[in-house]
Amino acid sequence: MSDDLFVIRRAALFANLLPEDLRLLLKNARIIRFKAHEQIFAAGAQAAALYFLVSGSVRLFSLSSQGDEKVIEVIMPDATFAEGVVFLGGRYPVHAAAVTDSEVVELATHHFSSILANNHDMAMRMLAGLSTRVHQLIQDVASLTLETAGQRVAGYLLSQCSPTCGNEAIHMVIPKNVVASRIGVKAETFSRVLATLRGRELIRVTGNDIHVLDRDALMRWRDGVERT
Repeated sequence: MSDDLFVIRRAALFANLLPEDLRLLLKNARIIRFKAHEQIFAAGAQAAALYFLVSGSVRLFSLSSQGDEKVIEVIMPDATFAEGVVFLGGRYPVHAAAVTDSEVVELATHHFSSILANNHDMAMRMLAGLSTRVHQLIQDVASLTLETAGQRVAGYLLSQCSPTCGNEAIHMVIPKNVVASRIGVKAETFSRVLATLRGRELIRVTGNDIHVLDRDALMRWRDGVERT
């Protein structure tokens, strides 16, 4: 087993595990590289593995009967995805594809679930990490249902810059249409909100970089924004 695989401990799911726990889980793990837009798994396929993203970005999405894509989540480095299949089994509920060139650690579900079934203490340590991720997903659902489009866009920008940012550049490695789908707005709405924020001199856009010029002012705009 390569020591490189120990990067998975950066994920919330594995953060509480002991070194011996990780060695057990990683016994049959492997690193796989995907090109941008390459499919990782398809909805409905037998769930054979869960993944940790080392580098790049991955989108989880569903398709409507008309073929329209809805991005459920955008996975960034140091996060896991498809972990629910370990506990529920069955088939993948969504599609997964690389947004950019990506590298993942793949862990086979049959090995993973077998280890957990025979190690109660490890399972409990992992459950604590899983609870952190569930809490974040609940916050995401609340944002999608309670906030206006403008608030979602501003909230996304704020989430991408540090609390002390000043004229900080957010490099948009993920296409804007993917980000828009993830936060539940149309691509044209996302662009329109950015234009509004530029007009108010809260951000500056240079190519794929968005500069947050005044984080506190952007927070105030988000909290008092009119419905878009």
